[in-house]
Amino acid sequence: MSISSPTRRRVLIVEDDALVALGIKLTVQELGFEVVGIAASEPEAVGLADAQRPDLALMDIRLRGPIDGIDTARRLRSEFNIRSIYLSAYADEQTLSRVAQTYPLGFVQKPYSAPQLRAALELAMRRLHQPGEAGPR
Repeated sequence: MSISSPTRRRVLIVEDDALVALGIKLTVQELGFEVVGIAASEPEAVGLADAQRPDLALMDIRLRGPIDGIDTARRLRSEFNIRSIYLSAYADEQTLSRVAQTYPLGFVQKPYSAPQLRAALELAMRRLHQPGEAGPR
């Protein structure tokens, strides 16, 4: 990997489709990141975030249960200061407007490629570990 800092590189995957989540996990691990867990719903994501304190979350927009990924990302940020990169097939104007309000680290549209995911993760890690780059709280 091209990131040379000694910072942690821990990722939480929030995805309700188990097969898709497994594919993301394998890709993320191949890219040199540690996957701290996979959550399919907001309560699972909050529990894993609290227990594992990942550096960031890879967030799908459609999740299991009544709370979507955008509101889940907002909660992870407000309660744990965990930022998100969205991985989603949903990219309509209304959805992207809601996404923007959560100050995401990135948005990768499904289907994605490993190089796209690598670029998003590397840019996100750089932003997270640079002074003054955290964005509004």
